[in-house]
Amino acid sequence: MVIDFNATRAVVLLLSSLTAFGSLAPALGQQDKPKQSPTIPNLPDAKPEILDLVLQDQWDRCNDMFGSNHQVEPCSIKPTIAEHDAARHSKAKDLLGQGKVESGREYFFVAMLFQHSSDSNELMLAHVLAVTAASKGFFRAKWMAAATMDRYLQSINQPQIFGTQFKMVAGGWTMEPYSRTTISDSLRVQWCVVPLPEQEKVLKAYEQGGTDTSTSTTDCK
Repeated sequence: MVIDFNATRAVVLLLSSLTAFGSLAPALGQQDKPKQSPTIPNLPDAKPEILDLVLQDQWDRCNDMFGSNHQVEPCSIKPTIAEHDAARHSKAKDLLGQGKVESGREYFFVAMLFQHSSDSNELMLAHVLAVTAASKGFFRAKWMAAATMDRYLQSINQPQIFGTQFKMVAGGWTMEPYSRTTISDSLRVQWCVVPLPEQEKVLKAYEQGGTDTSTSTTDCK
């Protein structure tokens, strides 16, 4: 029998290539596969049931709150989000009623749930929760307290006062109605909201489709 060494070598190389590709395929498949659940951090000052509520709230909005890449891709906000929000709000109210919301971080997380509401009473609840979180030393909640006050005022057809809310209208992006003189910039900064000149820059960023659209100060404390 005559052995064709060139042909044998070709088969070996082919098998080696297939083996290498096979070992890479799971990794490639895993890389392309969308993430199925949010990143769960270790937070001693947040009960699991409260943490789960806020993680799911953000996940429904395509945000992996504690992930290295916060944006969940591919992702789209589903019509069922309103039902999910209602269920989370109901659970959060039960936890509040049972006195299970205790730490500043927990109050902040529950405030995050209610900030999405279109109900004026729930927006005021979100504001009170955020203020409570800040009073307990969780200073990141200060901006949330300002934002929920602005959202509450808008919900009762009154102008915002801090300058945290932007909306798209027929003529483009606007912050109106906005009572800019109700409070001073020095007071805004105490609630971790950037002053009026910085807000104008944020408005321009919205108009230009930019990503630098935060009205929170970088050194909130």
